[in-house]
Amino acid sequence: MIKSNSDLYKSVYYIVLAVAITVILYFVNDLSLQSMLAFTTYSILGLFCLWSSFHLCKSKSLIFAFIVFEITYLSVYVLSISLSLNTSLFDFIKGVAFSFVVFSLLACIKYVFNCISSKTKTGSSNTSSITGNFSKHLLSVLYFVLVFIGLFFPLLMICYYVATGSLISSDIILALAQTNGSEGREFFVSNFNIMWVISFVILVVIVAVNYILLNRIGAGAKGIDSNKRSSTLQFALFSLFVMVVSVFLALPRMDYLPYAVVKLTSRQLDNFDAYKKQKGARLEKLKTLTSLKLDNNLNADGNLFVLVIGESETRDRMGVYGFNRDNTPNLSKESESLNTVLFKNAYASWPQTVQVLSYALTQANQYSSIKTVDAFSIMEIAKAAGYTTYWLSNQRKFGVYETPITVVASTADKEIWTNGSAKMEGVFFDEELLNRFPKIDPKKNNFIVIHLMGSHQKYEKRLPSEYMVFKGDDENNDYYDDTVLYTDHIVSEIYKKAKSYSCFMGMVYLSDHGEDPHIVGGHDPVNVNAQMLRIPAVVYLSDNYINRRKSIYANLKANSENYWSNDLLYELVVSLLGIEGAPNFDPKLDIASDKYDLDKNSVLTMYGKKHVTEYEK
Repeated sequence: MIKSNSDLYKSVYYIVLAVAITVILYFVNDLSLQSMLAFTTYSILGLFCLWSSFHLCKSKSLIFAFIVFEITYLSVYVLSISLSLNTSLFDFIKGVAFSFVVFSLLACIKYVFNCISSKTKTGSSNTSSITGNFSKHLLSVLYFVLVFIGLFFPLLMICYYVATGSLISSDIILALAQTNGSEGREFFVSNFNIMWVISFVILVVIVAVNYILLNRIGAGAKGIDSNKRSSTLQFALFSLFVMVVSVFLALPRMDYLPYAVVKLTSRQLDNFDAYKKQKGARLEKLKTLTSLKLDNNLNADGNLFVLVIGESETRDRMGVYGFNRDNTPNLSKESESLNTVLFKNAYASWPQTVQVLSYALTQANQYSSIKTVDAFSIMEIAKAAGYTTYWLSNQRKFGVYETPITVVASTADKEIWTNGSAKMEGVFFDEELLNRFPKIDPKKNNFIVIHLMGSHQKYEKRLPSEYMVFKGDDENNDYYDDTVLYTDHIVSEIYKKAKSYSCFMGMVYLSDHGEDPHIVGGHDPVNVNAQMLRIPAVVYLSDNYINRRKSIYANLKANSENYWSNDLLYELVVSLLGIEGAPNFDPKLDIASDKYDLDKNSVLTMYGKKHVTEYEK
């Protein structure tokens, strides 16, 4: 309560100063995140907040609480260094500043809560006493929630590290956002061990210790006389205002490691949404293209092409690529045929499905500046060129968020999802896709895309019992190798179905990415290795196609041992389908062209951040 003009002027001063600080901070951070000015601002902000909290809460318990809180936050950086992640000094300082602000915010809130709590106890009636106790418990619960929220980011990192040996990344969050309840449960069941229990215990202990220590601070507020408490409370409220506004306007703009994960995830989801919204604009643009036509060497009365996309299959554990188990008998036999081109050095552009197919199924790739949101998809181009298009998938259509994969699929003339929605709990083996193979009109041009469940974890759930044939010292490896055997059977049967049509011209099979059965999730980008990136890729061609398009066949054979990444699938398919005049088509990126000029030293992976040579044995 303000009792004089002096107190009024002081209150106005605090408010004006707080607004000025936060506005200046906002514009400083708008200038440049990486400038020394921003760096200094972060540091000053953190120190100011810390000084404010110590100024208010003059207590030895504050020091101990601060040390424990900082250990909790900064341990994330220790973990990132232990995993050899790219963590700079600049990032470290921003993390320190962020932790200072969060700690100070909690300390100041506790001081204010103590002031409120002490005020409710001034009455002597029973009613007042009851009200005071209720308020105290309510504030205590609320404060526990605030402490947990304040610790959430570092706790998430620490507990996931304890459970998996890795730090959670935006890719993991995206994967969970794109999945559904049953797949999420499968992930935890497949990777559950005692370390998950230990991580939960650690979480409880860290939260409890921090809460107990933070709950003790600011107790001195109870013993301060009313006049001084009023003035100090004004300062506390001023500090809270600066801290809260700063958190929302400034600190989230920096790439403090845990927060950056969330920020990157949000940006990716926004991109997915933008790709969906731009679908109509892309289709309208295609209608205006007069350059699109089909190669005259194709059948005049109808052609059939099939694209089969595998799931989590690494060529490192395939017999046809030299693995010591005969788990690809059909492909091994077909690879000896002149009609088959087996690529020896194919790589995934990323170790996760959505990121891979966002590139593989569109014009976007690691070697061009075309953004995914503006990139035409294989389906869009094929339809515009006169193909009747089909999408068949044994994966579920929707997770929490829609992805570019479902947007590409929605362009098809006919969609078939055997596990139609996130709510559908039924599981079909990939052979169900054979039953759903469309009855096409052989007098038309047809393009069919088939997306398998393949070697998706949990491996033993992906195949019938008669394909569980391998028995060794490692059950997880055995089941995985069984899925490779089953996929070999499925791809072979799809090939037979396609060949039964007289208009069949060609089929492509490749995996989205590889798999390491002994890594949590099988393909964690944080712990990426060669096995997650080395994939099978094969092209099957009919005699008719080979005779009609001899140059394409010769180029594929000549380039079969060249290095290639599957984000260039779009170029390969456009070329195989005989589509001419596609916008921004680059023959230098087309492995079916004699102009293909990528080699071992120029092929990229990890979205252009790595060369594949880094993953060679």
